[in-house]
Amino acid sequence: MKQHLARRSVIAALGLSMVFVAGACGEPDESGGSGSASGGQNAGSLQGKKLLMVPYWLDNFDTAWANWVTRFFDEEGVEVTVINANANASRQLDAIDTAINGGQYDGIIWGPIDMESAATTVERIQGAGIPQLVFGASLDGVSVPQLNLDVDNALTPDGGIAAEYVLSHPDLGDHTRAVFLGQYPQTTDCTRRYESFVKGLEQADPDAEIVFNGLASNSADAADKMTDFITQGKDFNVYGACGAELGLGGLSAMKSAGLASAVDKAPNDVFIMTQDATPPELQELWDKDSALRISSLLPPKDGAEMTLDIMSRLLKGELPIDSEESALLGWMPITPDCAKYRDVILDQFEGVEGFNVPECSFEWTGDE
Repeated sequence: MKQHLARRSVIAALGLSMVFVAGACGEPDESGGSGSASGGQNAGSLQGKKLLMVPYWLDNFDTAWANWVTRFFDEEGVEVTVINANANASRQLDAIDTAINGGQYDGIIWGPIDMESAATTVERIQGAGIPQLVFGASLDGVSVPQLNLDVDNALTPDGGIAAEYVLSHPDLGDHTRAVFLGQYPQTTDCTRRYESFVKGLEQADPDAEIVFNGLASNSADAADKMTDFITQGKDFNVYGACGAELGLGGLSAMKSAGLASAVDKAPNDVFIMTQDATPPELQELWDKDSALRISSLLPPKDGAEMTLDIMSRLLKGELPIDSEESALLGWMPITPDCAKYRDVILDQFEGVEGFNVPECSFEWTGDE
């Protein structure tokens, strides 16, 4: 499988549910039937084409990614319809079935919800002669263009930074003792993120240990799980979690227990990490009195640029619909250096309604 590695940038966005259409104006397609709307005409041109985009849901990343994809294709004269499946496999498959049967779309961008049926859905779309780009599924044994996430290294840099910090600050302990909260019910995605976290810890500190690897269903449950763990009195100096919701839930429990404070970003008790860099996380990250030191991000604008590249080549006939072209989008850790990273985040979320990037509240001069 041919693969490209994306530059590591930054993300997070809005948790909105919506269906929106943006792009070139024009009359509805009246052709009907299966196959792409353009029927193979205007090869090499994007003007007037129509795309269907059905993400897994419209969470932080997907909302911003869909927003950028819509804008980028609008500049090329392409109309994009985005349908929020909201993690409902039936809703997603219904939208795809309608697209296949109606023949009104020249291409489909989708993030599989039901992984067991994903290969069959890929084949049905290909059977209708419609170009497609599969997002975030890492499908094996299927010849289809894909944009995947570098989940196996999602938290490796973060873990390494955390362990190195502990080793250089013996007041936190003589080695890394970490806590991690994953998603309940357990998911393969969060399990792989946890493994990437452990990999980073152990690369920097061979003596690193996991003192608690828990599961939580939401923010409130994460707070309860962390509260229960803290009351056991076990020593720990690093905290991580799968996603913003669990990360912030655990952070609230540590705040209540007096374990989330810092002096000029030097943690008094625990080096805290979260994942997504939503505005509440950035607020903590850029607060000198908070022990939140890293929030790891996916870059929606970069992901949209990669989507534009692959899907454009598919629509122009430069890639066959059963191409094994693949691109890889990775995370990066955002640090307390607001002066450095705020502009990057502003660029990634420019024009994304409702995403309010906090101001810098202090000047970061680095660790002593």
